Amino acid sequence: MRIIKSLVPVLILLVAAVYAYQQYSLLPDIIEQVLVIVPLLLAVTSFASSFHFNRSVLFFYALVITLANVVLEMGLITTTLSYATLSVVILLQLLIISLLPERGIISLRAIPVHLSFALLIGLTAYVVMTQAPWAAQVLLSDWLPARYFDWTRLAPAVVIIFSGVFLIMLILSLLKPSPQTSAGLGIVTMSIIQMHVGYSSSSVNVFSSAALLMCLYAVTQESWRMAYLDELTGLPGRRALREKFEQLSGMYTVAMLDVDHFKKFNDTFGHDCGDTVLQMIAARLRKVSGGGIPYRYGGEEFSILFRNIDVIEAKVHLDVLREQIASTPFVVNRGSRRRSDRKTSAKKKKSVKVTVSIGAVDSHANNVASPWDALKRADQALYRAKHKGRNCVCV
Repeated sequence: MRIIKSLVPVLILLVAAVYAYQQYSLLPDIIEQVLVIVPLLLAVTSFASSFHFNRSVLFFYALVITLANVVLEMGLITTTLSYATLSVVILLQLLIISLLPERGIISLRAIPVHLSFALLIGLTAYVVMTQAPWAAQVLLSDWLPARYFDWTRLAPAVVIIFSGVFLIMLILSLLKPSPQTSAGLGIVTMSIIQMHVGYSSSSVNVFSSAALLMCLYAVTQESWRMAYLDELTGLPGRRALREKFEQLSGMYTVAMLDVDHFKKFNDTFGHDCGDTVLQMIAARLRKVSGGGIPYRYGGEEFSILFRNIDVIEAKVHLDVLREQIASTPFVVNRGSRRRSDRKTSAKKKKSVKVTVSIGAVDSHANNVASPWDALKRADQALYRAKHKGRNCVCV
């Protein structure tokens, strides 16, 4: 489901770009003149937004698209070899950006990306100015029978490289689905299409604009994720819960969940293990029955919202959730706590039991006039569950 949600907007933009390119010649001249500045506006917006949210990968995507447009617009690419070189360099740079992790835009850790830009730009300039024979041997030779490539103007070697880069980007998008990886796949595909149809004002305006729109889409989605999703668990955070409360009406049940003895667990096994426990519980919360929507409230506390069911019915689903968490063994690697033993003692695996306490209340309870009242009452019920002996649900 996550893969589909990430890829659908990119596919829509791809189809729209191909259709717009086919219909471009039918546009009135005045509209064509206006569309010339669209890539520039989108580039500036992409740079500003990705820089603001420190999305270095998306910033560098936009930079590749913009530099390629500048080179084509300046008329520097005049031979088949220089065109093939530019095509390959664009795809290789996009692939390098995609494979390297987020390391900031202006930082020492971003030096590998900046070096790759410098090396590939220098290589392109060298080949364009010298028409290097070795480059022509690599890029323009018929590595496979020419009849396999009569559908495109691109050299066989370029098509092969394009296919390899596209396959790697597709695998990356499937293994790590996100708006950013999907945008990378879409930008690579858009670059391939633009190089296939050849340089023209229509191809630059349409396909570059679509590629930059993919960058903006990914930046928007990433900024939304930063604002509304908890980074550790991937669950919606308190801000998302607050906005959900503003829309609530009718019957609903609010539950508060807290991990039992979590501070002691952190002190014993370390904060890394504590984070893993929270991720395990979040995974269980995503599967809660009854249509419950989980939220990371803060620390080791979670909230669950049930729409259109009362607290009696919600308690059944909460008890099932509590039992599932309690029956799931959690294995930790427990090493020696003494510094002198750390070099000689191997980590020992130990299975521990993790339990949660839950409090819940519905909107028809006494003194509940708003979702915030329900949340407060659910928190009070949670403390009753703690005093009752933990690993239980109180309503």
